[in-house]
Parts: sequence; C-alpha cells; structure tokens
Amino acid sequence: MKSTYRLAIASSLLLGHTALASTSFIDPIDGYFDAGEYLAENAYGFLPVPSIITEPSVGTGLLLMGIFLHESPEQTAKRQQVAKDSVDGGAQLLTPGISAAGIGATDNGSKFGFLGHRETWQQDHIRYLIGGGYGDVNMNFYSQSDFAQDIALDLNMQGYGLMQKLQFRLFDSPLFLGVTQKYAKVDLASNKELSLLPPELVDRLTDILDPSPAVSSLGAVLQYDSLNNFFMPTKGYDYTIEYDWFNTAIGSDYDYQTIKATGINYWPMTQSVTLGVKLNYQTISSDTRLPVFTYPYIEMRGIPRNRYQGEAVSTGEVELMWRITPRWMVLSFVGSGLAGDSNSDMWDSDEQTAYGAGFRYTIARRYGLHMGIDVAKGPEDTAWYINVGTGF
Repeated sequence: MKSTYRLAIASSLLLGHTALASTSFIDPIDGYFDAGEYLAENAYGFLPVPSIITEPSVGTGLLLMGIFLHESPEQTAKRQQVAKDSVDGGAQLLTPGISAAGIGATDNGSKFGFLGHRETWQQDHIRYLIGGGYGDVNMNFYSQSDFAQDIALDLNMQGYGLMQKLQFRLFDSPLFLGVTQKYAKVDLASNKELSLLPPELVDRLTDILDPSPAVSSLGAVLQYDSLNNFFMPTKGYDYTIEYDWFNTAIGSDYDYQTIKATGINYWPMTQSVTLGVKLNYQTISSDTRLPVFTYPYIEMRGIPRNRYQGEAVSTGEVELMWRITPRWMVLSFVGSGLAGDSNSDMWDSDEQTAYGAGFRYTIARRYGLHMGIDVAKGPEDTAWYINVGTGF
C-alpha cells in the first residue's frame, strides 16, 4: 500500500515534464516520497492538486490546480541545508513566493478558472497578495425567511472578480497593517421559471436579481500573525480584522460595509498532538437589499456554501491533529455556525453543526508542505475535500 501511494503521487508529478530524470523523489533522510527537491530545483516545477468537487451547492466535478513555489538560488541553498540538518526541514524558514492556478467544472454546467500569487519582501516585512478569476457558475442560494428556508434559489452567475492585499509589518512585531481592494462584475439570472416558485419567494427573487451588478471596495486590515508555518502551523496565533467599504464613488453599484474578524489558535498539547481553534465573525450593513452573493454565510467543512446566509454570521471550529509518524498526521474536527438578519437574530437562530476526520502527508518536507483528505458530515450532506495544508 505504501509503495502504491508513492507511485501514484510520483506519476502525477511527472506528467508533462521532460527534465525530471535528474530529480529524486525519495528523501535521503527518511527514504519516503518527497517533492521538495523537484519543487526547488526545477524552474517549472509545481505541485499538482487534483480534487473531486463535492460541493452540494454546485454539484460534483473536477478541480485541477497547480501550486508553484518561487525562491532565489540563495534561499534554495539555505533551505536545502536546513532540510539536511533537521527533521522538520526548512519549514520554519520564511515562506517562499507562492503562485496558484486552476480550472474546474461540475456536472451542473459550472466552469471556472483562477490565478493567484503571494509574495513577501524585506524578510517578511512586506506582504502582497493578488488573485482573480472568471466563472460561469450555477449555484444554489437559500432564502433565510421562515417561509422559504429550504427552497433553493437556482441562479446562474457569469462574471469575474479581482482582489489585492498589501500589508506592512509594524516594526519587528507580529502586527501587520494593510489595505485591500476588491472588485466583482457578475451577470445574474434565474435557472428556473419564476412561476414555479412560491409568490413570496418570487418577490424576494425579483428584488435581488439586478441583471448585472458590480461591487467595488477599498478596505483596511489589521493582523497579528505568530504562526510557525504558513502551510501547516502547529503553534502560534493569527488574529485578523478586516473592514471593507463598498461605494459608488469607487465603481460599485451598491453602498455597503463589511467587517470580518477571524481568530486562529494552535496550541501544542504534546510533541505529537496539536489543538487548533478557529473563531470567525462576519457582518454586512446596508440601507438597501444587496445582490445575493454579497451576504456572508457559514463557511465550514461539511456545510454547503451559501446554505446559511445572513447579515451576521459566526462560526467556531475545533481541530485535533496527531502526528503518528514524521510524515503522517491524522486529525478530527467539529464546528458549528449561526446566521441571522442581525446580531440578536443570529443568536436566536438554529445552530448548524458539522464534524469529520482526515489525514495529512508531508509532501515536501523542506517547505513544511502537507496534502491530505478531509471527510465532513453536515446537517444535510457528507462531503470530502483534498486540502493543501490546514483545513482552517
């Protein structure tokens, strides 16, 4: 079984690359399959991440993503030396530049593509993130009104989006202060005849179906980040609060504000066991009804996207990770979320709970890069996810 697993991963990494004859996929330290040398030594080396999409709101399909890591020759040499001297490799060194590109499609006719890049400068004192994508997506949204909570709004969304984030470290502390910019232009249409829906739902749907809404924002972000690894942390904290201002003066069709606060905590319980806790709160405020895709929703493994939306949303998750060998890790998790039309209504709403288990394999020891699968059971569905790094 172990040799079959190594062969399957090695075969996917070898596809389309002609310069791999000199690349070793066996780590000389422990003799296990490892893609670290491939990613570091080949100019066009990347980690392919094929994934089966099991997201209930868009159907079943396939996602193909490639992750590229960028380092200078000096950084590569230093990381290689550290990897020879310690079991956890260069995982504690500064995160290299990361690029990701992917395409996907599902059986309900959805298709999409995206590109993203993250870069740091001056010993991680400046961080920059940019991403964008285009999609033609058929997705279910759900009304949060009492009369129609279980009726899906089957919408087609065709358009593109762009986001940027620039952050600066405050002195030499774990604090970062930054700015954000977001833009999305989407064509919306209903995939169902309105006559087939309840009259009350038709009124709501007519309200939210601006045929071609655009949203644009500028924002500010404050972050405290002391995590010991970008990909799969086992110790430290990441607290982030972000405020986004959407306004017609900067190209938005709607005026509104959003606040998102996230706290991620990792506590090592023993040398091999780590406890992770994630808390999240989101709120949106506006004097008018907004396009349905702008509202926050419970975002958690096992919960379909957009299934539980509201103007105020909060979630809490707990994850226990156990490293059974230097390469293999198993984990279990449980979480719950609330969504309502206001902060008080949120606390009066029904709690939505999901739980599951998964595993991770150290795919590139010198980078602390892990891949694995999580299986989660929610209120309505069971879904599984191929993850790079943590599930938070």
